[in-house]
Amino acid sequence: MELKNKIFEQFVIQNLFGKNYASVFNKISKTLHVNDKLLTFAINELIQEKKIKLKNKRYFCGLESTTGILHGNKNKCYLEIKTQNKFVPITNPNGAKDGDIISAYIINDNLKETAVVVSILQKQNEFCYGRVVKLKSNAIIMIDENNKTILLPNDELTQKCIGKSVCVKIESKQEGHIPVGSIYKVYGNANDPIVENIVIAEKHGFKKDFNKDVIKELDSIPSKVTREETLNRVDLRKLNIITIDPKTCKDMDDAVYVEKIKDGFRLVGAIADVSHYVIPGSNLDKEAYKRGTSCYLGDGVYPMLPEKLSNEICSLNENVDRLAISIAIDFDNDGNRIRYSIKPAVIKSKHKLSYDVVDQIYLKQNNMHNKYADISGQINLMFDLYKVLDKERKQRGAIMINSKEPDYVLDETKTFVEGVEDHSALLSTKIIEAFMLAINEAIGDFFVKNNLLTLRRIHFSPLNSQIDELNLVLKKYNLPPVNSDVKSFQHVLNMIKNKPYEEYITYNVLRSLQKAIYSPLNEGHFGLASKDYIQFTSPIRRYPDLVAHRILSSYFTDKTYSPTYEELDAMGLHLSKKELDAKNAEIESNNLMNAIWAENHIGEKFDAKIFNIEPSRVIVQYGLLTFVIPMQNLSSNGYRFDKSRQCLLRFDNKALKITDTIPVVIKKADRTKREITALCDFDKHANLSCDKYL
Repeated sequence: MELKNKIFEQFVIQNLFGKNYASVFNKISKTLHVNDKLLTFAINELIQEKKIKLKNKRYFCGLESTTGILHGNKNKCYLEIKTQNKFVPITNPNGAKDGDIISAYIINDNLKETAVVVSILQKQNEFCYGRVVKLKSNAIIMIDENNKTILLPNDELTQKCIGKSVCVKIESKQEGHIPVGSIYKVYGNANDPIVENIVIAEKHGFKKDFNKDVIKELDSIPSKVTREETLNRVDLRKLNIITIDPKTCKDMDDAVYVEKIKDGFRLVGAIADVSHYVIPGSNLDKEAYKRGTSCYLGDGVYPMLPEKLSNEICSLNENVDRLAISIAIDFDNDGNRIRYSIKPAVIKSKHKLSYDVVDQIYLKQNNMHNKYADISGQINLMFDLYKVLDKERKQRGAIMINSKEPDYVLDETKTFVEGVEDHSALLSTKIIEAFMLAINEAIGDFFVKNNLLTLRRIHFSPLNSQIDELNLVLKKYNLPPVNSDVKSFQHVLNMIKNKPYEEYITYNVLRSLQKAIYSPLNEGHFGLASKDYIQFTSPIRRYPDLVAHRILSSYFTDKTYSPTYEELDAMGLHLSKKELDAKNAEIESNNLMNAIWAENHIGEKFDAKIFNIEPSRVIVQYGLLTFVIPMQNLSSNGYRFDKSRQCLLRFDNKALKITDTIPVVIKKADRTKREITALCDFDKHANLSCDKYL
């Protein structure tokens, strides 16, 4: 940035307009370390360009401020000016955060525009969520999951809300004082898991319902595919194509078909053509962009698109015509891609299958292979293709982690959690993961070869500090160190398979990796060991996929949709944040549902594995559930935390360490904190032999 622009930025962020020019000189020279001669010259240039006015020995701004929305973070952000439909890079957010409505000055130099934030007109995070509690002092407060409190007025509305989950608007906040707020929205009984999940969703920017403008636009969307819409599309309706998803899934983005060819396998993927129905700039599109992604919580999905699209006309439902983008990929017998073709298509899915049914067909269980005799041979071919694709991924060093995804089984009243299942343990989940990865890479290759700019899913290699931290953990378990080569990470993961410390090392490997983000840059994906990777296969539930669909469809037809680099970069910042918001909401919802499950198991005993040891608590795992043991419970029985060796050391020099299994009993389940407290069952533990720490 030119010196004069840096100086103008200081005028704005230090609020120097209207100040005496002598004090202005003093403040800017101290901040930027600029001598008086250069400073005088730069300010005179700003005056000549009418960016600054000098009147009565005081400086004033000569520019009109612009209002817009900030997208991004402190490292990179953009001002979205909706009236002009453009994105301008911001040089300094001046305390503003993603989603804030701001006032800014636009500086135009050498045909490049930048923005400086003047003020925040409306903060995105001015609301808090929690439950209303009455204290003995007659004061009424709201408590959130972090035990933070907000003082509420003791009026009729607040009295009625005691024991309910609410959204509170912060009215005043002073250092050293409890914040004061007023009730903005009442959700319902705080002990209702459905209510609590709604609160979690809205806190992170997701909801199930849509505004009236979006609902009105749905009237123009057809409920079935017309004959005219199928013209100029390849007809795949006779193909034995199927969908494979979780059994409760209603938004089917993708359908697949596999056949054997002379030199290997052919995979045909059909991805829902959402871009045909969601028009850029429409109210439907704006709301989808705002949400960024569908969010899956314990009580169901909070969709990016309304059900008329997500569950009906866009969903690749069984035995109905649907518009799609087809990707046919040929692989050799070693899993190497030979050729591919991409075309607009119309399909008719022959079967809606769940992961568990596909596993049963393949393993010939419960007579499923006879029930689905028309596709059982294709299912076998899918597993064959998966095996060669899996082998090819391993050879190139892609990091392959079996992440666990809980499914919660609610009772008929949807008040209690009866069970927690792990559908990711099913074999067929790996098939779909491998197929979608292959499709995304083929799409990425097409975009590169045709010089098409879009949002990519990029993943940078770990920082040296992250690698060093991981290597300290690996050294304790006599595992080889990792480096900037992705193959070194997968080598470690291969070595720890079925070892007692597999989950702990996997957790630390994940911690060492940087977060993947959306960006128009083509920097490759470190974790997948993929140089050309675009997320394309979930346009119903991911906005970046919808962007890629629009650009591809535009390329095939009128070539009218071609967002600029700046526009895509700003989108990427916003959508990366929304993905993180959804992940945080899902984690919080899982912790809530776990606590609800534990309420019915107070006093029960389990054998749990020590997952982590902290100064104040020990975290243990039982299946997909996580319990917290207060350190007080362990110290009162002769254990102390040894930080240097990351273990619990007993008076006789015996130790409990990470990955050890100990008997625990559930003591408390706290929905508000989203936490399960357990105690070590020392009566049973006395019979266990603790390892001597070497």
